[in-house]
Parts: sequence; C-alpha cells; structure tokens
Amino acid sequence: MSIRATHVLDEQLSIITGLPFEYKLPLTMTTKRLYYTDAYTTGFDATLLEVTEHEGRPALLLDQSYFYPTSGGQANDLGTINGWPVIDVVAGENGQVYHILAALPGADLGAIPGPVHGEIDWSRRYDHMQQHAGQHLLSQLFYRHFGMETLSVHFGESESTLDLDAAAVTPAELAQAEAVANELVYAALPITAYFVTDDELARVPLRRPPKVSGEIRIVEIQGYDYSACGGTHVHNTAEIGPIKLLRQERRRGQTRITFLCGKRALADYLRKHDLLTQAAALYSTDVAQVPELLARAQEQVKTLQHQVDELMTQLLSYEAEEVAEAAIPVGSRQVVVQHWEDRPVEVLKTMAHLFQERPNTIALLATTAGGKATAIFARSADVDDHMGNLLRDALKAFGGGGGGRPEFAQGGGVALEQMPALLEYALKRLELFWK
Repeated sequence: MSIRATHVLDEQLSIITGLPFEYKLPLTMTTKRLYYTDAYTTGFDATLLEVTEHEGRPALLLDQSYFYPTSGGQANDLGTINGWPVIDVVAGENGQVYHILAALPGADLGAIPGPVHGEIDWSRRYDHMQQHAGQHLLSQLFYRHFGMETLSVHFGESESTLDLDAAAVTPAELAQAEAVANELVYAALPITAYFVTDDELARVPLRRPPKVSGEIRIVEIQGYDYSACGGTHVHNTAEIGPIKLLRQERRRGQTRITFLCGKRALADYLRKHDLLTQAAALYSTDVAQVPELLARAQEQVKTLQHQVDELMTQLLSYEAEEVAEAAIPVGSRQVVVQHWEDRPVEVLKTMAHLFQERPNTIALLATTAGGKATAIFARSADVDDHMGNLLRDALKAFGGGGGGRPEFAQGGGVALEQMPALLEYALKRLELFWK
C-alpha cells in the first residue's frame, strides 16, 4: 500500500501540477470521514492532498470526504471528484480513505494541494443506508423474539443476507419476524449515531461487543437496538421502507435469511405482481385464482405425461419387433445392432430394456442426438456376456470411456462419425468369442 505518490507517477504529476519533477507531495494525512455525522450530503468540497496509488490503481487522498469505503459488510460509495469517476473507495491502515479512479486524471485535476469537489451517487448510497439499517433492526428482532444471534451479514448488489445461530427457522417464525419488522418501520423510530468512550460503552446495551477499543461509534434505533457500527443509515425506521424476507437456507447448523429493504422490496413486489398478473391473463381469471389453476394444470400435465409414456412404450415395442427381425445370429444369441442419429438417450434406454425382455438377445445401440455420441449395450437375463466389459473395450478403442453392469452399460466420448464403426467393432468381438 503506497502512502505517497509513486516514482512512476512523479513525471506525470509534474506536468499536471506544473511543479518540478523533484517535488515530493506531502505525506498522507488521516481523512476526516464526514459521513459519520451526516449520511445525506451528496456534494462537498475538500482539499486534494495527494495523488498516489493503491494496489496498482490511481487514487486520490483528500483532507475530508463523504465517500464511504467498503467495510463492515457494506459496499463502498461511487461518484465523482472534479468530474472524474470514482470506481472504488478503500480505507487505509492509518485512517486514510483512498478514492480509486479508473485512470490518472489530466491537467484539469488542479494544483496539489488544492480544492476539489466531490459528488456521491445518491441512489446507491440511499439503497445501502436502507439495507444496513434494516439489517440492524432484523438482527435485534430475531434475538429478542427467538433468541437467535446474528453471526454474519452480507450486503449484496441485489439481495442481502444474515446468518443466524439457529438450525432452522419455522415458516411461522419467519412470518412473525416479517410482520414485526414492518410494524417497527411504521413506528418511525429515530436512528442516531454518536461516539462513546470505553468508560461510557459499559452503559450501552450493545447487541454484540465491538471488535475495537477507544472511541466507539454507536448506531441506535431509539430504545430498540444499539450497535457498534461505522456504516451509513437512514434517519428513522420509516425510511427503511418495506422489509421482505425472501427465503431461508440451512447451512451447517446455521440458517441464512435473505432479505430486501426499501426500494429493493418495492421493486421485488412490483416485478412479482406483474408476473402474477400476466399469469392471470393467460387463464383469463382473477389473480387470486392463479395458484389453484396452476395446481390443477400441474395435475393434468402429470396425467397426460403418464398417458404419453404408455403410448410411447407401446410404439417402441412395435418398433423393437421390427428391428429385432434384422438381428444378427452370433452363436445361440441374436444381436441387434442399431444406430439412430436423432433418438434421445432416454428413448434409447427404453429400447434397450425392451430387448432385454427377449430371450437370448444382445442389443448394441447408439445415438448421436444433440451432437453427443452415446452407446448402450444390454442383454437378456439368459445371456452370460458381460456388457460392461464389452462396451468399455469398444469405447477405449475409439478414445471414449464408460462401462457398467453385466446386463446393462452406457458410455460415450467418441466422435459422432465413429459410432457405426464402434458398433461394428463390438459385434466383431462377440463373433470372435463365439466363433
């Protein structure tokens, strides 16, 4: 991590600033984080202290900033500084905030040190504020009502999650949690942030102890939740907006809850309402009738599929009779050799089982449907030949692989045009054995 402008940048900086090449920029100073006390300001003025690098990317260091750096599970802000896009914001080891740029600015950056103007992407910032405040509320809620501690949190681009120290959350508990969460939203409880010393910290009913010492920033949902947190949050629970618990997932003795807050929850509702309305239109019915109609349609599909399967089996039985008439006698066996170019593998399996029901029969079948070569070798119960070994040897001779049981084997991995030759190879092996 660089805390000074690198030597590689010095020559470029001398052109930008008009300063001699030997000039060294001032040492990096701690950045005053203005979002600690005001998360709603989107435009601000600051002094550019240094142009440097962070992990190989150009970065600006300011004396103060409203840009939030990624930390505590919350993603960083985006925006501009003097019109230059800020693509990432990273906290340094010594209190700096690195404003990462896509490329080194040109001459319009201005003098160093000198004034610059920053603009925050408000839509992204407010979305993060809603999700983070909503997570505080949910974590306290699950602890108060069900005794479930939050072990970890993740804020994603479209969904957020919290992991609870519970093997499972019942549907009734999930429904209750969502109802109570939205009641707290309607209560419009104030959300404030303030700093306390180590001595004062003992009087704050924190949900979890902080990982650092010294002056600690507390985010309080009035009378409900107290969390040590450096993130950005809305002014009151009403601004969190609707809270929707989407689903739960069991993970190694824990439960992961996926949730949406604010505009994300509203967008989810609008999208799903639109989909449900479209489904209702397909059935020319009311939205409320869609689940019942879908269930009924599903049962009808199952019935029809069963009928189709029975008819398909009958049809294949007739076809198997025709194919068997061209079987090749090998010793006391009748060997059926058949290659289809477009027959699905599942149909090929059905054909193989039909041939297994015929006495003294071996079936060497293949398909190249969907651009994939598949071979299935099968035999009736009164035949001793090992189909798995036969198929394995044949596939190996043509660069493929596979095998199986003595009575049934499947494999592939050979070139499509080699399938007829592979079947001929297997037939010759049988003829040679029974010669």
